[in-house]
Amino acid sequence: MSAGVRRPHDKLFRSVFADPQEAGSFLRRHLPPALVSRLDWSTLALMETSFVDEALQESESDLLYTVQMNETAQPVYLYLLFEHQSTPDKWIRFRLLKYMCRIWDESFKEYPDQAELRPIIPLVFYQGARSWHYSTEFADLFPESEQAQSFLPRFAHFLMDQSGLSPQEVQGGLKAQVAQLLLMAAFQKPVREALAQAAHLLAQIPQTGGLDYLEVFVVYLVATQERRVVQEFAETVRRHTVDIGDDMLTYAEELLQEGRQEGRQEGRQEGRQEGRQEGEIKGKVEMIESLLTVGVGWSLITQATGITPDRFHLLKQQLRQLTLASSQKLEGLAQDAH
Repeated sequence: MSAGVRRPHDKLFRSVFADPQEAGSFLRRHLPPALVSRLDWSTLALMETSFVDEALQESESDLLYTVQMNETAQPVYLYLLFEHQSTPDKWIRFRLLKYMCRIWDESFKEYPDQAELRPIIPLVFYQGARSWHYSTEFADLFPESEQAQSFLPRFAHFLMDQSGLSPQEVQGGLKAQVAQLLLMAAFQKPVREALAQAAHLLAQIPQTGGLDYLEVFVVYLVATQERRVVQEFAETVRRHTVDIGDDMLTYAEELLQEGRQEGRQEGRQEGRQEGRQEGEIKGKVEMIESLLTVGVGWSLITQATGITPDRFHLLKQQLRQLTLASSQKLEGLAQDAH
């Protein structure tokens, strides 16, 4: 994984599904047909905001849309929560309720005199290694004996569980399909099959102005796959279309080179810190060894330095470990340079 790419799943998800056309095509295939027919998809629009807790931003991403109902033109919210964890989480329903309340709170800033709350359609997009096995009903989080009580909040979220899909079953627009396949390769086992399908679809995406999706996909690959896999993917794309494949190979190599340079820079910084620590310990060890050589007793050494015989033994062990680690890092940097 490239050290320079933080939260790669979030970046891929938001880049692709922030496009209402891609999001609409994807959602129409995953929501119940009765609900799909009630929504005027031409009015789907993204709201530039997020409601995920800061502490959970490494494992969750979200997008909020507005869309109108066909029969009434009543606006509703579509809230898409992307759960990029390898295993299901029963408490996502609790977090969904918190996020929905935050959406309603925010709505009062724009519509302080609103007489009603705007409905929210909650959706969970999950693509982990294990299939989702928890209920989608919020009330099921309470003891079974109390679930029928009228005072409990109740709602159900829609679930898009991609964990059991084969690469050929992925649906949506071209960019949405490629994004799902790259996520599948990152979270699940059929890496080669998923990337082969993604390469075939990527070659069909028109290269137009606006967001450079080729860059988005390459950055994600570099962040989540080994260098060999990235290069194999670019070569596969090249077999479908030479220009895109060449561009991908060039850009991937640039990113990988940047990653190596960043890694070396971080290694140097860590090396300098460890070098200072190694120097300090070496100075203490050499000083005490000199005192012992000229016959100074431990009682005086401890009184002057605060270092006991046991502490001196530990310092010598630590010095040996730091020296060995420094040698190994130097060998690694020399190999990278070649």
